[in-house]
Amino acid sequence: MRYDQRPDELLQVTRQLGRIQTLKRVIDRFFLATGYLAGMLFTLLAFFITYDVIARKWGYWLGFPTTRVTDEISGYLMALAVTWGFAYTLRAEGHVRIDVLLPYFSARWRRVVDLLAMWSTGFLACLFAWKVWLLVIDSWGTGMRSSTYLLTPLWIPQGILGVGFTLLAIAAVFTPIYDIVEAA
Repeated sequence: MRYDQRPDELLQVTRQLGRIQTLKRVIDRFFLATGYLAGMLFTLLAFFITYDVIARKWGYWLGFPTTRVTDEISGYLMALAVTWGFAYTLRAEGHVRIDVLLPYFSARWRRVVDLLAMWSTGFLACLFAWKVWLLVIDSWGTGMRSSTYLLTPLWIPQGILGVGFTLLAIAAVFTPIYDIVEAA
């Protein structure tokens, strides 16, 4: 505490830090839920593809109908699982890092490099999210559909990507803010 800081100012700062910690817990719980959703979707996807492979090979003799749209549905599930899992993986520090030079830096420079990497990730995620949402708006306005059996409106899978990159952008922008607040 600075010698010129009044106790009421300190109380106000403490309340603001408490709000930030509450926001962090809420966002992390949400990202945890999207991480579990991604994991469940990968498991579901494995069973779905396995079933369809068996149905295509022996479905006639076993009485299993094939879906004939496995590639389209699995692509949508994969896009959802991957992009919605990005934010959880970032917050859990599960993304691959290449630490060739990092061990040779001082602790201060490592924090600077980590902060720079996180802001770069945030910038790129914001850029991707923005461009994908523009694509969603365009597909919605023109009524574009996939050229497959399902004729899925393209704004649906594009919206899935948009949500995923938006979540990644939120995680990448708020993670360094949390780190700075916790270090203070």
